Amino acid sequence: MLFWRRVLRPGDQFFDIGSNVGTYALWAGDCGAQVLAFEPDPGAFQRLSENIELNHFDIQARRIALADKVGTMRLTMGRDTVNQLVLDPDAGDGTQHVEVSTLDAIADDRPIRGVKIDVEGAERLVIQGAEQSLRAQRIDLIQMEWNRMSEVTLGESRAPVADLLAGHGYALFRPHPQGIKCLDSIDFGSDVFAVSPNAAESLRLD
Repeated sequence: MLFWRRVLRPGDQFFDIGSNVGTYALWAGDCGAQVLAFEPDPGAFQRLSENIELNHFDIQARRIALADKVGTMRLTMGRDTVNQLVLDPDAGDGTQHVEVSTLDAIADDRPIRGVKIDVEGAERLVIQGAEQSLRAQRIDLIQMEWNRMSEVTLGESRAPVADLLAGHGYALFRPHPQGIKCLDSIDFGSDVFAVSPNAAESLRLD
């Protein structure tokens, strides 16, 4: 989270995808960013809305999920921060219908300084729904969870996400106390950031 404090400036656009109660949304708002927060679970969305109301940042919240298509999907219920999209449209007990859109549809060609994606293993779907923005390199920085939940949700490693991003010129890195360096591998681990070529140059990424 401290990395965003370094790179966000007043007026920057920031998308918090899988916002839950809004920790990242509030953090970005405190940096002066204009924030769009997306949370499909009704209970989490209620708490997110309450947290936004308690503060005075420029944050808009939408009760939808972002994925690779516009429509509806199933989402688990009652799992708090680990609710996840379910690919089976006929999934029953323990799931709910939620509205789904894509990042491209929401972004509407606007430049975005930062995107945080925490969708319990469905990050590839969000990235596929952002291909127009990525192709035009309108997104500077993307933070994603990089754990084994992709195996649970999509039955795959993180390699497909890395390949999609690399195809649009984005490099992967993790911040550390000595600076930021590109990753040599895509092993599971802590959150990963993807950076556009222009942003990489401005951040002096090596």
